[in-house]
Amino acid sequence: MAKPPSNPNKPRRGGAGTSWWVIFGSMAASLAVGGALLVEVRSGPIVAGLVALSLYGFLTVGLPRLFKGKAASEAASPPELDPEDDDPRHALMVEAHQHLMSIRAAIPAVPLEVGHVLDALVRHGLTILDTVASQPEKLNPILRFFTYYLPATGDLVSDRLKLEAHAGQARLAEIDQTLARLQEAFASFERAVVEPDLASVDLDIELLDRALKDDLAPR
Repeated sequence: MAKPPSNPNKPRRGGAGTSWWVIFGSMAASLAVGGALLVEVRSGPIVAGLVALSLYGFLTVGLPRLFKGKAASEAASPPELDPEDDDPRHALMVEAHQHLMSIRAAIPAVPLEVGHVLDALVRHGLTILDTVASQPEKLNPILRFFTYYLPATGDLVSDRLKLEAHAGQARLAEIDQTLARLQEAFASFERAVVEPDLASVDLDIELLDRALKDDLAPR
């Protein structure tokens, strides 16, 4: 079955998710700048301390977030597939990843509010994909996510892009409302694979199935 992406060379990190090398390096750089201000420029200790503290905060918080945001905009790697595994669900997993990446690619082309919904859809979908890749037994209970919901969502996003220039606002608003409800459905499917108690999740999905049946019908 598919395996979740892994990186054995990933650097060890501190409690906040920042590499220890970044923390120690930033501390050294901040102390050096503060010392230089104190000795060379003859700034007061308070000014030197504030500058050093600000630099440390930028290097350990601001800069990592900047690079993290850049990395998030890049396409995520598809699940790793075992070449000796002839499981026919391989194609299903790869196709699901392609649908998610097509939804992510549409984010810059839609209004900000809709972009937030699409981003949430992708995040829920990737969590589902990673979980099922590592725990294949969880695929069958949510199979319709892969065979129906995800392809239908990809088609709906594609339709919205095509209609953006010439469709009326009422039609676009209708699509956006359906996407928002699909976000709820994706969240329910995510809970179905990460939470042990599936009773309430099954009920949520059943209700959303009924609510979205007409919304996703061909027009």
